[in-house]
Amino acid sequence: MANKTSLQARFAADRSGNFAVMTTLLAVPLFVAAGCVLDYSTASLERNNMQGIADSAALAGGRVFDGTNTAAAKAAAKTFLDGYSSRMPPGVSYDIIMNGQSIQVSLQASVATSLMQVAGISTIPVGVSSHALTPYKPQSIKFTPTQAQGYYYKKVSIIVVRPNSTKEEVVGTVTYQPTTHSDNGQGTMTVLPSSTLNLGKYSKLVLQMDIKNDGCGIGFKAAVTGSTVSCQANGVAASNRFNLTLRTDNPDTSQYLFVNKVQLPKGVMSPLEEILECDRTLNHAWEDGGGWERQDFFYTAASVCAPDGQFVRLTK
Repeated sequence: MANKTSLQARFAADRSGNFAVMTTLLAVPLFVAAGCVLDYSTASLERNNMQGIADSAALAGGRVFDGTNTAAAKAAAKTFLDGYSSRMPPGVSYDIIMNGQSIQVSLQASVATSLMQVAGISTIPVGVSSHALTPYKPQSIKFTPTQAQGYYYKKVSIIVVRPNSTKEEVVGTVTYQPTTHSDNGQGTMTVLPSSTLNLGKYSKLVLQMDIKNDGCGIGFKAAVTGSTVSCQANGVAASNRFNLTLRTDNPDTSQYLFVNKVQLPKGVMSPLEEILECDRTLNHAWEDGGGWERQDFFYTAASVCAPDGQFVRLTK
């Protein structure tokens, strides 16, 4: 009887098989946990891939948007997505929305799992969204002369550089021709073209003022009789060049322009938004170098803006 009791006690105290039993019991949850890590890592990589595609599609749509062609912008984004469909999970769906000057591309997909299927989870939902903004910039300008004075001939040129080019193109001018030396110099102002100036597509816009000291334009020399100024053709070198050129993109001369009576800072390239504001009329005054307290050349600049895809950027 004692031997039997001792045998039962030893059997009850024996732990030699517990590790195998516990390992068997924990194997399934450990396997599922490892599967979760692996499958979620795969889903995360797929999400990053989809985000890159959504970003590129939004930018593709934004680049063609000009404020009037919503359908074309959405079609450009869709074309990009269709071209990359093989690089996304099967059955991916997308939505393209235009809101003002912003385009949103959203992608939804289900990424198949591998090890998580043991726990009955066959897919992981993945969704991304991208927003691209096409900023507004001046597309047309209406220049209206208001006042000019002084003894010097002056010409303001509106200069653009087209996309993918470095060549400067003069698209419009405002000129001042002195006609008399009376009253500190008075004359006429001319805007060409006289109607609203359409800028078209451009990557850079600069305002430039050229000054000729003798009072007449290139190829002419001023003659003053009494106080009346007349211009006579002259081929000498001095009559065929300007004496001073001021530009808004030249940090050394940007301060010669006043916008709404505020002098632009010296030492910086004046940003476009400080020179022309969307859908506003600004008063411009140029000083030709005689003194900051008395400007010489005045006109208004009324800008109409529209989105331009060249400056499209992601916002989300």
